[in-house]
Amino acid sequence: MRTEQRSGLILIFLLFICALAGQPETSAQSSEAQTNPFPVVPAIMEYEYVPHYFMQWLDDDPQYSRIEAAISNQVYTVTLTEKQSARRVNYCNSEAKVAALTRAGVEARLTRIDYQATNRLGQLPAHEFSFNDERGQKIQWRFTLAVPASERGAGLTPQEGGAGWLVIYRDLGSTAGEGTAAQIGNRVNEAAAWAEIAAPPYFVPYRGVYAEGIGIGVLALGEENWRVTSSPKELAEGGEWIIANDRGRERRLRIASRKGDEMMINEVAGPSSRGSLLGLQARRTEEGLALRSVAMTSGTKTMRLSFTPELSLAASSSVAFQIDQNGHNKIIHGNVSVERKGDRVELRWQPKAPDWAKPRVLNATVTINAAGYRVEAR
Repeated sequence: MRTEQRSGLILIFLLFICALAGQPETSAQSSEAQTNPFPVVPAIMEYEYVPHYFMQWLDDDPQYSRIEAAISNQVYTVTLTEKQSARRVNYCNSEAKVAALTRAGVEARLTRIDYQATNRLGQLPAHEFSFNDERGQKIQWRFTLAVPASERGAGLTPQEGGAGWLVIYRDLGSTAGEGTAAQIGNRVNEAAAWAEIAAPPYFVPYRGVYAEGIGIGVLALGEENWRVTSSPKELAEGGEWIIANDRGRERRLRIASRKGDEMMINEVAGPSSRGSLLGLQARRTEEGLALRSVAMTSGTKTMRLSFTPELSLAASSSVAFQIDQNGHNKIIHGNVSVERKGDRVELRWQPKAPDWAKPRVLNATVTINAAGYRVEAR
C-alpha cells in the first residue's frame, strides 16, 4: 500500500459494506450462505479526531517539505515529509500507537518527544516540540499563533495534491504567527510571511496552520487482504465475526441489536484496535445485507458515510453517498456505482461537491471468496 496516502493521520477509519460469502452450492448451502453474509471492506479508509493539530511548510529546507504535529491527551505525534520522495515518517511517544500505525503499513518510529506550551503576558501561547529524527538529527520546532483559533478558520480543507481522498474538517482554526520556526540540525527554517491572506496591521499570518479540533478521514490507495476467522451461527443479537488482515490486524464485529430486518453491527475494542471504532447500520434482504450508513467514532467524535437508497454489493446499482463529520453534514457528496462480475465487485466513487473533489474519482475492486476478500483501490 502507498504509505504516503496512509499517514498524517495518525489514527484509522474503515468503511464496512456487507456482501455474500462464497459461491452457491446446493440449495441448502446457498440458503445458509445467504443467512450468514460476512462484512467486507470495499475501500481502504481511516478516521481520526485530533484535539490539537499544527503544520508548517518548510519552503527552503533541502530535506523536508513540511512538519506536522498532533496532540491527543499525552500522546504526541510529529510527522516529517521528505521533499524529494514525499515519504512521510511519523515519530510518536506512544508504543501502542506506533504498533498500530506499523500494523497498518504506516512508517512510524517510537521516539521521545519533549513538548511544552509557554504563556507570556499579553501574548498567545507558544508550542515547542523537540525530538531526534531517524538520522539522529535534532529537531526543535516552535509554533506560535497569528490570532486565537476561531470559527473563521473552520471548515473543510481543500485537497491540493496526492491521490485518494483526504477529508479534513477543522472545528476552529488559525495560522502560524511571527516566530514560528523549525531547526533541523544546524539549519533554522523560519516560517515565511503569508502575504496572500494578510490584512495588516490586524492580521499578519505566516505559512503554517493550527486547528483546535480536527477530523481527519482518508480513502487511500493500495491493497489489503482480509480473511474471516470466525462467523456467527445466525444473524442474531450478540453474534460476532472476527476478521484479520495480512498485517496482523484483527477486528471483532458484533451484532449489537436487531429489530426485524434492521441491525446495528459494532466493532468491539480489542488489542489491535486503533482508537476509532466502527458502527454499521444494515438491512437484511434476500440478497444479503444492504448498507444504510457507516459511522466511525474517535473518542466522542463521529464521521458518518450514508447511502440513499441502501448500498448492496449483491448486484449492479448506483446510489448517492454523503460524508458527515461531527455535526457538519454533507461536506462531501456524490454517487457510487456498483458493478458485480462473479466474485468481483467494482465500485466507482464520483464526488459531486465540493468543486475541488469533483475530479477525484476513486475506483475500488473487491474480490470475494469463501475465506475472505481482497480490496484494491486505485
